[in-house]
Amino acid sequence: MRRMLLSLSRFVLPVLVGACAPEAEPADVLLVPSRATYPSVGGALEYRCATLDCHGKPERNLRLYGSSGMRLLADDVPGDGETTEAEHDASYRSVIGLEPEVLSLVCEEGGRAPERLSLVRKARGEEAHKGGARIVPGDDADRCLTSWLSAATDKDACARAAEDQGSE
Repeated sequence: MRRMLLSLSRFVLPVLVGACAPEAEPADVLLVPSRATYPSVGGALEYRCATLDCHGKPERNLRLYGSSGMRLLADDVPGDGETTEAEHDASYRSVIGLEPEVLSLVCEEGGRAPERLSLVRKARGEEAHKGGARIVPGDDADRCLTSWLSAATDKDACARAAEDQGSE
């Protein structure tokens, strides 16, 4: 009996151990635009989209943080100081989490057809958006956003878009 149990354990034990092993990581990996260049993009979007009456509200599915709107820390006052790295991190996570599968396709295809993203359609006014059109196809803010999606962020367009915000 003991010999039979030992023999059986050689076959059953590996199966039980394998059944308890963690599952392998999924083969599909979602692609996202660069976090390193997001602050340029965030700066271009901040005054257009992150005001306290728009995407600078905690109840929005797209939440944007920054010096001019919703702050990440309770001690930080809107309109005071600079947008922090933690605020850029939070905004970045919100942007990439909005439509992750579609975003991944756009990134995988080098930024082709960015209008597949509701972020782009709504910002351009091509889809119902309470805030109306906030960027114009081909303007600096649009080039900033779409170049970021193509992994070739046009930092000059982003800087000009951020500068233009002060005159709006």
